[in-house]
Amino acid sequence: MSVYNTVQRRELMAFLEAHKQESFTVAEIEQGMINDPCVTIKPSQSTLYRLIRELVESGEVRRTVKGNSRKFVYQITGGEQCSHHLHMKCVDCGMVYHMNDEESREIVEKILSCDSFAVDSSTVLVGKCSKCR
Repeated sequence: MSVYNTVQRRELMAFLEAHKQESFTVAEIEQGMINDPCVTIKPSQSTLYRLIRELVESGEVRRTVKGNSRKFVYQITGGEQCSHHLHMKCVDCGMVYHMNDEESREIVEKILSCDSFAVDSSTVLVGKCSKCR
């Protein structure tokens, strides 16, 4: 499938990159882009849903569940460098945090040596962030 680098896609990626430590529902992305003076072309909600689906499929955006709700939130990934470490997700606010590569490696090795269980680098540890505790 061809990927078109449309203005709306570029605007969405720029918005997500500017807020890379945050995760949003599609409605929150839409509202954030409407309120952001740097966004010149505001994509419609249907366009956002289509673009987000494509970005999740390509691995450029991660989709997780927000807390204990049924809402999905989306956050830009770090691309190739994001595949080398574990992530932590807050069950209350849905924020996804990137562990550094060394800490991730140590945890994966410790689990493997204790339980002979291989942890995938896409593993997400769940808990509560400092703001939600």
